Amino acid sequence: MAVANGDCLALLGPNGSGKTSLLECVAGIREVDSGSIEINGVEVVGLPPEKRLVGYVPQDCLLFPHLTADQNVAFGLRNNGTDATGRVKEMMDWLGVSHLMGRHIGNLSGGEKQKLALARALVMKPSVLLLDEPFSTVDRASKIRLLGELRTSLDEVSRTFRLTSVYVTHDLAEAELMSDTVAIMNNGRLEQVGSWDQVLRTPGSVFVADFMGFNILRGALTAIEGGFAVAEIGGQAIRGIADGLEIRDQVIAAVSPQAISLSLEKGIRKPNWRHCRCNVFEGSITGIRKIGSVTQVSIDVGFPLNAEISSEALEELSLTVGSNVFAQFRAAEVSFLRA
Repeated sequence: MAVANGDCLALLGPNGSGKTSLLECVAGIREVDSGSIEINGVEVVGLPPEKRLVGYVPQDCLLFPHLTADQNVAFGLRNNGTDATGRVKEMMDWLGVSHLMGRHIGNLSGGEKQKLALARALVMKPSVLLLDEPFSTVDRASKIRLLGELRTSLDEVSRTFRLTSVYVTHDLAEAELMSDTVAIMNNGRLEQVGSWDQVLRTPGSVFVADFMGFNILRGALTAIEGGFAVAEIGGQAIRGIADGLEIRDQVIAAVSPQAISLSLEKGIRKPNWRHCRCNVFEGSITGIRKIGSVTQVSIDVGFPLNAEISSEALEELSLTVGSNVFAQFRAAEVSFLRA
């Protein structure tokens, strides 16, 4: 894979998929058995970590407990002849942690420690910044605030220094907030790399679709009509996109919960859908679960579907378990994958 200068790539995948190992290979902490790693066009395999111009923020910060906050930030500058005091103060001011100068690590919050770890990485003026689940140990309320601050900081650094960053997380919302592009790993392999729009509209594999929370519907292709493929799933026909597949192939239909619209009537209510080929299914609600400002609605339409709608839409439609409802989604939002 390649990450363009100034871009932030989110690296996603389940535990044990190899995300941290990949970061360690780029940073030079882990030896590479084969392959190539280039930074700004320079092969770095074989170079020691300090020669790679890589800043690394590990999951547990790894701050030195016997050093003060500013001494931790200055640690990497000790032997390179740089005016450490001035640069450290500048970086701590920029990240809003200059008030921590002289304080010991044991007295700091998780968010403060994470900012210091980031300052220690950035003070070296790296070409690449690697962030390994930087806020995994921070409480949710603080995490939301810190994510916004970090995104602002990364945008400023990227504009100023063309800094390239790789952000490891298992949280989809966090990854989408922080990054321009996304790579999804599984068992040490890259399943798909692309823009968020590409991955969310056309997942490249059944694993990616499942990991991204898509509805996974099994069936078989029965026809090609009007530029769309048709599959029979649960005794009903679904239209979608099926590149490289043939009639009678066993397939998975991947449908994002966000792509599904619910209504009390069969007609298409969204103006921009009027001229689209749409899948419309009538069914009954089997479950409702509120997740923050979003509500997940489970529907039985002859096969199970999960839709995500706003809490306002739920109240407007007066939906409850057992309500009859129409689930509608555009054929262009359905990806057929080989089963």
